[in-house]
Amino acid sequence: MPSALKSARRLVGLVLCGWVLTFAPTAATTPSRTQPGFQTYTNTRFGYRIAYPADFTPQGESDNGDGQVFTGGDDAELRVWGGYNVLGETPASALREELRRCAENQRQVTYRTVGRGFFVVSGYESDGTRIFYLRKIVRPSLQVGFEFVYPVNNRARYDREVGVIANSLRLPSRQAGFK
Repeated sequence: MPSALKSARRLVGLVLCGWVLTFAPTAATTPSRTQPGFQTYTNTRFGYRIAYPADFTPQGESDNGDGQVFTGGDDAELRVWGGYNVLGETPASALREELRRCAENQRQVTYRTVGRGFFVVSGYESDGTRIFYLRKIVRPSLQVGFEFVYPVNNRARYDREVGVIANSLRLPSRQAGFK
């Protein structure tokens, strides 16, 4: 089956599930640094970049420089991070570990996928009042990811924005290739 047809079928399936996202690790429609309503955070330690909603407040980089937290005024939170892949995880093994953590924290997983170089897991927090969406790019030497948690009552806004955020996560070109 041609790649374009597979991608189209995937998008239709995601729309039916309420998620208007494309999960390919690279996309021709990468948002520019000046996309309306978003700003770009670039991590100096690991070199990844990601868009975040312009009305979110950056909380400052972590002490070790691996990432940052951005908060919205309505209990929404975006956490971004990078790290060395010291355990040699693959996207599939990293997804299994994340699913274990979700079960441990009593999160209800409603969506999961693994692809070439990435995985996604999403669902509801244990109390059902907040949605979580986690995407991680996994390379042989590096992992970068984000988790976006937001109130169910603001789903209309954030379901749209999580697609922009997910498609914006990028490694620098020297890390972007598959080894």
